[in-house]
Amino acid sequence: MNKTLIGVLASRDSTNRNDSLARLLEELHAQHGEKPWWREYAFAFSGGTYVRVVTGKGGGIRPVNDATWDWIHNTCGVLRLPEGKSEGGGILLGCLVARGTIRLLWPFFSPTTSHWLHPENLALFRLADLLHVSTFMNVGSVLEWAALSASQAVDGHPVPWPPSIILEGTGRAIPIRAAEVSRHDRAGTVYKICAPSGLVETTSYHDILSTPDEAVIALIAHDQMKDRMRQFVIDHEPQLRDNFSRILCTGTTGKMVMEAAPSLASRVHRYRSGPQGGDLEIATEVLYQSCHVVVFLTDSLRPHPHVDDIRSVFGACMRQDQVRMFSNERQARAWFRERYGD
Repeated sequence: MNKTLIGVLASRDSTNRNDSLARLLEELHAQHGEKPWWREYAFAFSGGTYVRVVTGKGGGIRPVNDATWDWIHNTCGVLRLPEGKSEGGGILLGCLVARGTIRLLWPFFSPTTSHWLHPENLALFRLADLLHVSTFMNVGSVLEWAALSASQAVDGHPVPWPPSIILEGTGRAIPIRAAEVSRHDRAGTVYKICAPSGLVETTSYHDILSTPDEAVIALIAHDQMKDRMRQFVIDHEPQLRDNFSRILCTGTTGKMVMEAAPSLASRVHRYRSGPQGGDLEIATEVLYQSCHVVVFLTDSLRPHPHVDDIRSVFGACMRQDQVRMFSNERQARAWFRERYGD
C-alpha cells in the first residue's frame, strides 16, 4: 500500500492556531470524509501537534471530535513524529521534505510567536519553497485544495505505507513502532517514529571511537572552505581510513573528498548538497546517534541562504553529548593530532 504524506504542525504557543487546525480537520471530514481518495493520504503530525489537536492532552485545546478522530486513524493514517523543539522532530521533518517523502505541508504557525525564531522551522520553509512542496498555512487554502486538487492527486507523491526511514549513511532504519490507540468506543493505529534516545555517557562515546568498525564521521565545508577541507583530508587520510567505517558528506564536499583521497572513496556516503537538504540529513544521523564526529568548516565571512540548515546541524550536536563537533580547522587538526597522532 502507498500513501501521500501530509506534514502537519502547529505553533505550540498559540491556542488559536491549534484550535483552527482541529476545526479544519473536522470540516474536512464533514465535507469530504466519505470520499474514497482520502485512503490515499496519511497525516505526518509533529509529536506535540498530535497531542494537542488529536488527543487533547496538552495546551487546553478542544481536540477533534470522535468521528474525525476515527477518520484520521482508520480512513487515512497517522505517522507521529518526535516532538519538534525538545526531540528534534523539526529536523526530521525537514529531512523527509528534502528526500521527497513529504510533498504536502500544513504549517499552522502563529505570525507572532517564537516558532519563527527556530532554525529547524525556517530551514523547513526554505526547503519547501526550493523543492516546490505544496504548502498551505490556513483553513481556506486547505479547504480549496481538498475541493479542487486532492481527488486528482495533483500534489500526490505516494510512498510505502507504513513508512520506513533509512539513515542512509549507515544503512540503519529509524525505529517506527505501530501503537494501538483508542478513544471511547473507537480503535485505531498510530505509527510512531521513536524519538532519539537520551544522552549517552561519555564512556560510550570513547568506546565507539575506539571501534573503527562503528565510528562514523561527517565532513562538511562551505564553498570558500573546500580547499581547506581538501588539504585536511589529504593530511589525515590514514587516520580517516583506519579509524572510521563511514564518512558522511554533503554532495560537493563528498566528491572532493573522494578525489583528494581515493583510498577513502568506498567509505564516503554523499548526501544531497547543503542547500538541497543534505545538512538536515546529516543532522538526522547525529540525532539518532549514527554519526559521532562532525567537522564542519564554516565560512564566517559570507552570508549563506541556508544558514538555518547549518544551525540545525549545530542544534543536533547540542542535543547529543556523545558527538564531537568542530567548526574550525585549527581545533579539528588539534583533536586529530591528540587522539590519533601525526
